[in-house]
Amino acid sequence: MPTSYDFDYLPENVLALSGYDFFQFIKSTLGEPEANLLQKISVKTTSSLLLTENPFDIFNCDIDDDELTTLKNQLSFKLKNDKYMIKPGVIAGFRSLNDALKRRVDEQATKSKRKKKQQSQQLSHTNSSFICSLPSTSPPSAPTQSVPHRFSLAEHRAHIVKLIEKWCSDNKENFGLEIFTLEEDVDFNLFIDSDGDADVKANIKCKCNKLISLGKNDNRIQVSNYYKHLQSNGCDYMKNIKKAAKDAQLEQQQQQSSSCIILSSHLSNAPVIQDDVSPLTTQATANTDSKTLTNQHSSGGGKRRLASQSQKDISTKRRRT
Repeated sequence: MPTSYDFDYLPENVLALSGYDFFQFIKSTLGEPEANLLQKISVKTTSSLLLTENPFDIFNCDIDDDELTTLKNQLSFKLKNDKYMIKPGVIAGFRSLNDALKRRVDEQATKSKRKKKQQSQQLSHTNSSFICSLPSTSPPSAPTQSVPHRFSLAEHRAHIVKLIEKWCSDNKENFGLEIFTLEEDVDFNLFIDSDGDADVKANIKCKCNKLISLGKNDNRIQVSNYYKHLQSNGCDYMKNIKKAAKDAQLEQQQQQSSSCIILSSHLSNAPVIQDDVSPLTTQATANTDSKTLTNQHSSGGGKRRLASQSQKDISTKRRRT
């Protein structure tokens, strides 16, 4: 760790440092433990460091963290009463750096005011030169530049979720799925981070434990890398989704086939009702009618025989007389 601090030659862009460049700057000026402490408490930009009153307050909190314990041992002395005292050199380093950064802020503010004043004087001088020849000409207006809209983290998150929902709806037929949706915190986890003035970074962690980095286009996060992962052969989670849908469809087809077989069996065992008289019934009726006619014929013959016998007896009586 440096024992003396000279911040008279700070980088020109020191006030705009962030992320990796910021931590490298702290590491080279104060030391590696100091850089690790700022990274641990999420102070990732120069502007954040200027707004942080005391980065050592984290040591006063009752936090169970091995990294914080290691940093406390590196940046402070342990007293006999089990308390800790921040090393004086560490405190001096942070104070000197903050003072130098504040001076740089004041210098830039003074330069900015001086530049605006010079531009105003030049503009006034130009107008006075042409006032005789062009009395009605108004001073030229400064060109305006459109400032791109900076989206919040919530807007970025809503935009990504909406893109994924639309992609699922457009591609469900390509995967052979009737219903295809991917929900945040169920099918994937979305991580969005912003380092102050730096660009927003986003990552998606698929349920197959693959972490996909998302790109950007026109200040908007793109999800094409996640789509490519889902369509690749390396995503086991997408394979399981398609397999589950195929198994459900096969089970439904088997249930429909079983229902058709049961219905056909009931229909084949049902009794058949016929309106036509069967041959056996016709034959039985014919036999009954034949017997009736035979009996009638026999009865008539017997009566004729009795009548003939009566006539013979009468004739015999007459001859005897």
